Amino acid sequence: MGRVERSFEIGCEVPPLVKSMNQEAINLFEGSSGQIGPSQFTDDDAARETLGTDSTVASGRMSLAFALEMLRHYFSSKIFNHTGMVDLRFLRPVRPGDTITFRGTISEISQEANGSKITVEIKAENQNGDTTAIGKGSAVVPNAFLAPEE
Repeated sequence: MGRVERSFEIGCEVPPLVKSMNQEAINLFEGSSGQIGPSQFTDDDAARETLGTDSTVASGRMSLAFALEMLRHYFSSKIFNHTGMVDLRFLRPVRPGDTITFRGTISEISQEANGSKITVEIKAENQNGDTTAIGKGSAVVPNAFLAPEE
């Protein structure tokens, strides 16, 4: 597949990523890290004991993985896997049954030695419009992938 030239402008929106959370997905995610045994993420009793909540929650690492996925799709894995990063702050628990929408808006563009660093403000919201996480992500897009300046 050939190189795709793109323009980036402050204020442009990243295509949103929507994820439906369920306990099975949470369990699979936690199991992929080698975690064995009940935890606040996989067991209601452990969640009550550890967090004082009535049910499990998804780990922040899950939201982080989804924010990374959104930017990997936007910038392309070829670019994002080499120069991308995401920094999130978790504000509200994500629970089984929630639908989380990850959105991004380009907030800054700065010149780097071999391209442009594109910074994206990230916000995750549940189906009720409650913000569950906020942060920033970025990637350095090489000059060869940028549309020629006019």
